[in-house]
Amino acid sequence: MDKRLRFLTGAWLLAHSVVGQVPAPAPPGPVLTLAQCYELALAHAPQRRQQALNEAQAANNQSRLGTLLHRPQLAVNGQASYQSEVTRIPIEAPNISIPTLAKDQYRLTLDAAQTLYDGGTTRRQQELEELNSQVGNQQVEVSLYRLREQVNGLFFSALLADENARLRQSLRTDLVQRRKSLVARRANGVATGQDVARLDAEVLGLDQQLRDLASSRAGLLAQLGELLGQPLAPETRLAVPTAPPDAAARPEYALYDQQRALLARQQELNEARLAPRLSLYGQVGYGRPTLDFLRNDFHGYGLAGVRLNWNLDRYYTRRQDREATRLNTEAVAVQQAVFAQQQRVALAGQQSAIGRYQALLDADQQLIGLREKIQATAAVQLDNGIIGFSDYFTEANHLTQARLSEQLHRLQLLQAQTDELTTRGATAPPSSPTR
Repeated sequence: MDKRLRFLTGAWLLAHSVVGQVPAPAPPGPVLTLAQCYELALAHAPQRRQQALNEAQAANNQSRLGTLLHRPQLAVNGQASYQSEVTRIPIEAPNISIPTLAKDQYRLTLDAAQTLYDGGTTRRQQELEELNSQVGNQQVEVSLYRLREQVNGLFFSALLADENARLRQSLRTDLVQRRKSLVARRANGVATGQDVARLDAEVLGLDQQLRDLASSRAGLLAQLGELLGQPLAPETRLAVPTAPPDAAARPEYALYDQQRALLARQQELNEARLAPRLSLYGQVGYGRPTLDFLRNDFHGYGLAGVRLNWNLDRYYTRRQDREATRLNTEAVAVQQAVFAQQQRVALAGQQSAIGRYQALLDADQQLIGLREKIQATAAVQLDNGIIGFSDYFTEANHLTQARLSEQLHRLQLLQAQTDELTTRGATAPPSSPTR
């Protein structure tokens, strides 16, 4: 017996117990749409916690600034000293005693100051804290938006695995049905055992491919489940998106606007710091000597007044501060221009891909029509013994590959359209019923 024939016969004996037993389909599972994936991924993202922290930190800083403005600033100060000489009054008169100050001196005071006017510095600082929080939150939105790209890749890869498995399962079912007639023809001496062995080998190959596709799909669902924050059952069905949605603004542009607003408010704060500050102050204390330097005993004292403080040093750097704000604003404009250019480059590639897939789909339809006719003719020829199984399988496999390419291009077109809208800014597309 020929070695090749012995190998095929062994494969037939190995497969004989499993060929014809089509694996039972998995029970229907929950349906998951791309829109639901977006929603779950955004809700589960750890960055959401950062937004709450930003808001809490801004509220805490605003409260601290308000407390410093509306409540008096208190300080306790103490001092003990010894000096080598003290002031003496060189006057001598009968019956008059002028005390001499002690060289060791002590003082303990409580100082208080209440701001009356600060040029609006505190208010602008509070507004700056709010804007800082908004910028931080918008940066989180930018990072969250990029989750869509990850979700798109995993979702469409799993859809492609589903379609690949569906078409290969269809081919397997056809081969198993053909096996029955092939076995009958072999019993009548029309077909050979080699034909049956070849069919069984092809079925085993398809089973191996189906297991590999199932494993790949399980891995994709596991990764997708990590992004969504919940495990996805193997029987989860993915809904095929239909027409993409209308585009919405990218979060990056809102971030650039907020960064410019933040810089403008920072400049307002710099200007406010140029204004004079007016405050009340007071002091109570106990020590020796005190305000009455002629008393050389320990006793208490107090004083109060109004203080004007105008720090003119800030005027030295006023021009540099304004120039720094202008340069930072221009830097934001440059960042926006770079992002817009990257966006245009990505959109050009994605739009080119959309046109290419649309052209491929038109050719796929024509090719499938021709392959269906060829496969139907080959099926009749196989039943009539004109051709062998190998020739039939070649044509059947060509039809399956044509259908697979058509569905691959259809899903690639959907993904390219979704990616294009994600790059431009889009909401989640609607979904069609699952297959």
